[in-house]
Amino acid sequence: MEYTDRLIKGHGKYVADIALPEMLYMEVVRSKVARGNIVSVKGGISASDKNFYLGSSGEGYGEGNAGVKQPAFAEKYVSYYGQPVAAVYSSSKYAAKDLAESVEIKIEPLEPVVTLDQALKLPSIHPSMGSNRASEFTLGSEFAEKGDISVEDELYLERVVTDPLETRGIVSLYRDGVLNVWISTQSVYSIRDGLSAALGLPRDALRVMQADTGGAFGSKSAVYPEYVIASYISMKTGKPVKWTESREEHLMASRPGRGALGRLRLSATKDGKIVGLKGEVVVDIGAYGDMLGLNSPAWIARQLTGPYAIPNAYLKATALYTNKAPLGPYRGAGRPEASFFMERMIDLLADKLGIDPAELRLKNATESTFNSPLGLVVNASRQFLERGLRETGYWDMGAGKGLSFFVLIPAVFGGESARISVKDGRINIWLGGNAHWQRHELFVKKIVSEVTGVPEEYIELNKGNTGELGYGVGTWGSRSAIAAGQAVYRAALKIREMAEKEGKDVLSGSYDYSVMENMTLDPSMISFLLTVTSANLNEVGDPVIKSCTAFYDVGEPLSKTSITGQITGGLAQAVSEVLFESQTYDQKGKPEAQTISEAGVPYAHQLPKFRVIIAQEGKSGTLHGAKGVGEAGTVGGLPSITRAVESITGKRIRKLPVMYGTQ
Repeated sequence: MEYTDRLIKGHGKYVADIALPEMLYMEVVRSKVARGNIVSVKGGISASDKNFYLGSSGEGYGEGNAGVKQPAFAEKYVSYYGQPVAAVYSSSKYAAKDLAESVEIKIEPLEPVVTLDQALKLPSIHPSMGSNRASEFTLGSEFAEKGDISVEDELYLERVVTDPLETRGIVSLYRDGVLNVWISTQSVYSIRDGLSAALGLPRDALRVMQADTGGAFGSKSAVYPEYVIASYISMKTGKPVKWTESREEHLMASRPGRGALGRLRLSATKDGKIVGLKGEVVVDIGAYGDMLGLNSPAWIARQLTGPYAIPNAYLKATALYTNKAPLGPYRGAGRPEASFFMERMIDLLADKLGIDPAELRLKNATESTFNSPLGLVVNASRQFLERGLRETGYWDMGAGKGLSFFVLIPAVFGGESARISVKDGRINIWLGGNAHWQRHELFVKKIVSEVTGVPEEYIELNKGNTGELGYGVGTWGSRSAIAAGQAVYRAALKIREMAEKEGKDVLSGSYDYSVMENMTLDPSMISFLLTVTSANLNEVGDPVIKSCTAFYDVGEPLSKTSITGQITGGLAQAVSEVLFESQTYDQKGKPEAQTISEAGVPYAHQLPKFRVIIAQEGKSGTLHGAKGVGEAGTVGGLPSITRAVESITGKRIRKLPVMYGTQ
């Protein structure tokens, strides 16, 4: 049965469906304060029994204080509401829940660091650190402003919880010297390598297998404390251990995205030519920082010039510790933040100059390949923008419209792996990047079928499994079509070559080939994104998004069905993030959203009509010519939707979400 059909018809096997003999069920006992000193823990297992550490070594992140590793169990002090302090296990989930309630934790509360201003002014939340500055970077070069006009503003994106339909979950079984893991994940390799480092096990002593995965949006890309704890319990007992996350746990202790502040200044000539960008990007990375969190402000800042020929730029980028759950990737992971910051500034400049925002963008679009002073290299963008404005109907739209024009940079660094096995008249494929409803099978089957000549019904894409393919990266950063597609293409060419040497058709032989395709980013892989949105006000004066049109560059489309679905989903999340969705914290650092409805996830009737126009600006420099698309909707959608709301309300929007945020 085809992958998606199997899941839709209820034949999936998620972590919650896995049943093994002698299964133990784990529950985590969490801190109910955001900051405090641990006085005592009575019951369960905790740091006093055994502890493990996750995260960065603290090197290579600018001038900050990155050297704090996240403990699996809080020890000596707690750093965020929901942090694991102890764990219990039993032969039934209900008994485990009862045991969790019997654990006694005594914590001496301390005043938490909740806001970015507090993080800058107050002592470090970690006693070993000199300040809350986790990492600091400088990008570009200082310059003297020479424009006739300037605009400046402060912009902020609240934290957003990923909220996939299926929350996190793991089953661990340590037997005969091997830790077997079944998990809901975006990468069996990041899980294997993270568990290996935390538990001190060699990588070949772990086998990680992807269960059916019901969405992720970034939250299932890394190792969490709960995964380490469940694996340790299995190593201790020799029995399988299952942990599945409740929605309440997900909202308090998974890794939210965003939480970014931009203070920016644009200078321009009187006719609208931008001559300089200055400012700073500050990111709330929560209580602990890994590579993503510590690098996030620099990653956002680097992208700010986007598709524009801005000759001068100078930015400071800082990551700050706060008493919140650690920062994680949320669909786009820095790309939507960059597009929101820059496009909001473009709109502000257009308003001050009194010209149409589209005209200002046309004035500053690149005419040829442009080397940004921030290190970004993009191809000519103006022609794409001109065509997109026509095809989306922007010029004919009335009041309440918004647009954004930005770039999507895929995370191709490191490349990807693929394995193709031909046996008994069928082709089986494993990828280094795992599908979690992106429908990878569509482009994989197309590539393999076109290269080998084998009909798609004889081709099957399998779930991630380190036992079947020993090396790889993962699925995030709009990388799968480019990187995994390249690896599959290369492997398929090799299989065809093997068959040709034997004088056989592919299915009549027996072949097995694995490849790790290394890749680096080049301008041909960067996509242009034009989004046009219309909005009006309902009977009570609230903004309503009526339509959202995407004109996106996808290179050579491998699957138009998949592309349309991915873009539509990203735009839906952008609408949600602009209007409703966030995770805020009270003065004591407690997350205010305790249910999925309180987090602001919209109803279907609150979403607009979506239109996706697949633009083929030019092929990427890969064998198949495709470009990335998975995050495109959120990258392009946020500023376009925000501008449409701003246009219809007449109020400058500096902070998201609009409905629940204060401007």
